[in-house]
Amino acid sequence: MISYEEGTLLGDNIEYLHNMRVSSRRVQAMLKIFRGAFPPKKFMDEYKQIRLLIRSLGEVRDYDVFIKRLEEFHKESIEQDNRALDMLIIRKKVERDNKRKVLVKTINDLNRLGYKENFMRFITENL
Repeated sequence: MISYEEGTLLGDNIEYLHNMRVSSRRVQAMLKIFRGAFPPKKFMDEYKQIRLLIRSLGEVRDYDVFIKRLEEFHKESIEQDNRALDMLIIRKKVERDNKRKVLVKTINDLNRLGYKENFMRFITENL
C-alpha cells in the first residue's frame, strides 16, 4: 500500500491510486481477520485511519472510472453535437480534482501523524 503513495500523490498515473486503493482494502481485510489479536482500542484507532484513507482513495477512483467511461462513450458517439457530454466530462474532472485535493490532504495529514510508523509498530508489537 505504502509503495504506491508517491505515485498517488503525484497524480500523473491513475494506476498508482488504483493500486493503493486495492492494497489498502487488503490491509483492511487483514485487520478484520486478525481483529482478535489486537487490543480493541488500538485496533479501532488503526482501523479508523485505514477507513479514512480508503474512503478518500475511493472517492477519487470513482471519478476516474466514471470519467474514463464518459470519454469512451464520447469517442463512440455518432452524433455531431457532443457539447453537453463535453461539459459533463469537464465538470466531472473539476469535481475529481477537488476530491484529489482532499485525498492529498488526507495522506499528508496521516503522514504528519506518523501513520506509517505507528501502523508498523502496531502490527509488530501485537502479533
